[in-house]
Amino acid sequence: MRAYRIAARYNLAELAKNTLAALLLAVLIPVWILAAPQTFAPASLTFRLRATSQTLTASTDQVGMIHGCLGVVMLLMAFLTFSAARQAGPFDRRLTASGYPRTPLLLAKVTSLLSAAAVVALYTTVWTLALWSPRHPGFLWLGLFTACLVYGALGLVLALFLPGELEGMVVIFVTSNLDLLPQSPLVNPDPHGFLGPLLPMYGPMQTCLAAGLAPSTPLRPVAASLTWASALTLIALLAFWIRTRRRQPRDTSRWAPYGG
Repeated sequence: MRAYRIAARYNLAELAKNTLAALLLAVLIPVWILAAPQTFAPASLTFRLRATSQTLTASTDQVGMIHGCLGVVMLLMAFLTFSAARQAGPFDRRLTASGYPRTPLLLAKVTSLLSAAAVVALYTTVWTLALWSPRHPGFLWLGLFTACLVYGALGLVLALFLPGELEGMVVIFVTSNLDLLPQSPLVNPDPHGFLGPLLPMYGPMQTCLAAGLAPSTPLRPVAASLTWASALTLIALLAFWIRTRRRQPRDTSRWAPYGG
């Protein structure tokens, strides 16, 4: 238990030290929420909520606020976990090589991911509530939380498989745009086809739209989000477990001279 507490404090400190990500979060979220009513023309948007097949009508600035908040938090969480995992990687390998147990390290990484996702989602929800009254504020937080989990776990995966930070930033930016845009009612008000529900941001987008604009909140998108987050987290933890495996020294006795 002591090993877990030490590792958890270290991982949370690594996340907290990323002042650039904290500054971007503190500035971009309120700026986007305040600017949304001024960015979109005052018009109504009719779209189909795919999770329930309901047809909803909402103001474009409300839909744009949801779209923008999801876009910001998913990018920031992916950048935050990617940067922290890359910086901690060499130290983690030295720790395990010197005998530090890997299980507390893995649990600490999960704890830091959950904590960061909860804080980022809460901060975004509070700013949203300052200017708008969604129908289900708790589910709005849940949708943002699952978006943070999915892209935070993606950042962990990319940190283990990509050679440098530039490659990671490019992959995160391109992936997030290809994932989010088809889910947004601003781009795709009447979605069709089988691909949409298979994308990582399907669950968070549907949850946030239902939380803000629909009379009821479906649970299936939440389950889809948690499935993506769990799968990506397991991949990251498995890769970490393999990479930090201590190698046994080779037995060279059979090469020794006879009688040596």
